[in-house]
Amino acid sequence: MKISVIVTNWNGLPILQKNLEAIIKISPEADEIILADDASQDGSIEFAKKIQKKYPKLKIITHENMGFGENSNHAVNQAKGDLIVLLNNDIYPHPKYIAHTLKHFSNPNVFGVGFAELGHENWAKFFWKNGYLQHEPGTSDINQVHISGWVSGGSSIVRKSLFQKLGGFDPVYKPFYCEDLDLGYRAWKSGYTLLWEPKSVVEHHHETTMSKFSLNFLNYVKERNRLLNTWRNITDPNLLRQNQLALIGRVLSGPNYLKIIRAAKKQLKLSQPPIVFPKLTDTQILSKFL
Repeated sequence: MKISVIVTNWNGLPILQKNLEAIIKISPEADEIILADDASQDGSIEFAKKIQKKYPKLKIITHENMGFGENSNHAVNQAKGDLIVLLNNDIYPHPKYIAHTLKHFSNPNVFGVGFAELGHENWAKFFWKNGYLQHEPGTSDINQVHISGWVSGGSSIVRKSLFQKLGGFDPVYKPFYCEDLDLGYRAWKSGYTLLWEPKSVVEHHHETTMSKFSLNFLNYVKERNRLLNTWRNITDPNLLRQNQLALIGRVLSGPNYLKIIRAAKKQLKLSQPPIVFPKLTDTQILSKFL
């Protein structure tokens, strides 16, 4: 199977200067490395072109600003690989981070495999609480392969055909947050499996472009998308009733939450229904992570 590595970037020149060449060297299994640039204006492209002269398998894709999800989707559609490595620009992989995942794709039902972030080794756990679909790090069995609720959009390897079948990252969450959670849940609901591989080690340098946004804006988007993630994925009538009661409680305790509800409803009106091929119920999915 051919492998493509996609590095997403938006005005991340200092990060690319630290990581891009190293990613290319540490990814010998890759048939191509794609820098998916989201309309950077800081010299990122100029720097990448210099690196490209030294490493011809580096491919540069640029376009108008799309946001993380659509930038990733566009790059996946352009990629030649059967397997797609998704990396944020501030992720530094360790040797054989790709090699350790390949055995899992002998199972055609495996959608993707998440990498182990050094110092924060954990798989992803879904659960239902207080009327919302929620998540937290799974901290047991961190020395062995484990199922995972989702795989990070910036630190994982996925099967291209299944990623495209499910429509990739849903643009309803633009500009960022929850795209990978949503895709993971839809993959599970469609009957696929997601894994976490402890031997595929990466380092997260935490120099993400998120720091360019205000904390208030980040919290607003996070809350809106958390609500959208519940509305878009949960179909169990009992759980949806619990969500409606939870919304009433949130508004009564803080009327500002009405802004979140209105924003989420607006996004729903502007978006297409989620792409999913239901095989598992919400209860069946959540029971896997009890």
